[in-house]
Amino acid sequence: MNKELQERLSLLQYQPDEKWQHVTILDQTICRDCKNKQCLTFCPSGVFRENSQEKQPLLILYKQCVECGGCRLICDNIDFSYPKGGYGVTFLEG
Repeated sequence: MNKELQERLSLLQYQPDEKWQHVTILDQTICRDCKNKQCLTFCPSGVFRENSQEKQPLLILYKQCVECGGCRLICDNIDFSYPKGGYGVTFLEG
């Protein structure tokens, strides 16, 4: 992630829902066998990370999601929905 983007993301305010994860992987075996792993480079806030565990090859850091929804466009194996009211990211004007 480039430094300018990282600085801008640090200005956002997050209110994660501790009881409900709004970004999930439908089938981890598909991720394990995936050659492209586009989710690792496409997500602007780095929600998806490689993991060394065989059963869960991808970690989902949903609490840092900026809710762009791009992940649902690049991979059919990602289940994305917007957080329930009052949770998620708060964008400030300016």
